[in-house]
Amino acid sequence: MYDVSIEYAELLFRRARMYLESAVVNFSSGRFDVAAVEAEIAAQLALKALIAKLGFEPPRAHAIRQLLSFVIDNRLLQNEILEDIKNFIKHNREKLIVLERARAAGQYSGLQVDRDEAEISVSCAKEVLSVVEKCWKLIA
Repeated sequence: MYDVSIEYAELLFRRARMYLESAVVNFSSGRFDVAAVEAEIAAQLALKALIAKLGFEPPRAHAIRQLLSFVIDNRLLQNEILEDIKNFIKHNREKLIVLERARAAGQYSGLQVDRDEAEISVSCAKEVLSVVEKCWKLIA
């Protein structure tokens, strides 16, 4: 276990929500690169907030699937919830890959993120935050 304050976890989750809100605005404004980067940051922060709330130091990983796997592999939640997360990964694998790649493309690449990639990224980030929100409510 990691000695982390609940305030820190809540701060990360608030930031995740703000990044997602900004991603939605930037997507609507046609700033697809920025929207994709912000969407990925939102998903990443939400998962790190959940891990912190569970009393563990969030890993220094940046891949969304890696963070989801951290929760599963370390059995941080009840089996039923872990199964839901496994199913989420299984059914959204392609979208999660797009989200992870769009972050790299939107931030570091000479290529632009197109509308479709940005839309998938924002949608997927919304789904990740929804999963985290569900887990968040189940934690005392």
